[in-house]
Amino acid sequence: MRTLLIFVISLAATSLYAQRSKKNVTFYVFDENWKGCKLEEAKYLASQQKLGDTAYEWRYYQFDGPLLSIGTYKDKEANIAHGSFTYYGTDGQIDSSGYTFEGKKNDWWYHYTDSFTLWKKEKYEMGKLAIQMDLASIEAEREENRKKSEAEKHWGEVEAVFKGGTEDWVKYIQKNINFPDRARNLKKEGSLLLQFVVNTDGTTGDITILRSVEYSLDEEAIRLIKDSPKWRPAHQDGRLVRAFRRQPLMFQLPK
Repeated sequence: MRTLLIFVISLAATSLYAQRSKKNVTFYVFDENWKGCKLEEAKYLASQQKLGDTAYEWRYYQFDGPLLSIGTYKDKEANIAHGSFTYYGTDGQIDSSGYTFEGKKNDWWYHYTDSFTLWKKEKYEMGKLAIQMDLASIEAEREENRKKSEAEKHWGEVEAVFKGGTEDWVKYIQKNINFPDRARNLKKEGSLLLQFVVNTDGTTGDITILRSVEYSLDEEAIRLIKDSPKWRPAHQDGRLVRAFRRQPLMFQLPK
């Protein structure tokens, strides 16, 4: 049973939540036993966003801390897991991620170390474990792929770069980053880490939180990447290709 959190005005985050409400986001709060509660008793915060007619994303947070999980469900009541899922440790760092179909694990699931590298991979076929790879198997696969890549001898490889280069990218971040009212009132600060894709048209997308700090800070970091001006996309062998990038962002409380 979820208790609707309408605006969270008491945390002076009116502008943040008003902006999110335009995206069909609904907020809920829970006590320490995961039961709906009053705002002043809240230990956990959840947001629900409708992505489509049969796709609802639920994000669960410590009320004044980092992410616990992100999951996609077929129904708004979050009964049928259907889509991508990501789980985080109590410190807000990504722990594992994977996909579900009709309530069952399906396709690859990844398990990460503290340094964001893989230590285990599992492949499921409608809830049944089909393949399991340990660290040694993953490293052997990585080495095989490295040798294959070298053998192919790609030519004309160009990495994705922000127009104007790294210096202009830093200027964009410094000029456009904001410190949310909610985080200020909670006295929350810290270092986030995001991963994103530079698409073949130069836009940014597929943003993943690798290290979370707090809801409003995470949302500000995501907004900053989403609003980025276009990049010069990567290309390989004369073809435009998608490229992954990681971006740390440090939020410090205003003096």
